[in-house]
Amino acid sequence: MLMQMAFRERLREEIEFKGMLVKEVAAAAGISPSTFLSYIDARGVLPNVETAVRIAQTLGVSVEYLVTGLEDGRPSRLHEIQNIVDDLLTLDKEKIAVLRKMIHALVQ
Repeated sequence: MLMQMAFRERLREEIEFKGMLVKEVAAAAGISPSTFLSYIDARGVLPNVETAVRIAQTLGVSVEYLVTGLEDGRPSRLHEIQNIVDDLLTLDKEKIAVLRKMIHALVQ
């Protein structure tokens, strides 16, 4: 049950992170919308391996990430970046200005 809940939550997070609609992901992965909804709703149905691969490819992540939350045994880089963005959203204008200068200096 824990794996189903984790898969469901990560799948929802990835859809939101990519800014996609559920029906877009379902269509791109070749899955009916009702079947796809069963993967993200309270039923927590797990897709078969072939379907999981198509979903992961559509979202640009690995099946390993969707199932375990890890990418090559470590947290996904996209989620590391999302955590940084979440932290940045808490900064005030002055700190953002300082950070912008620092980033500009790093990329030069």
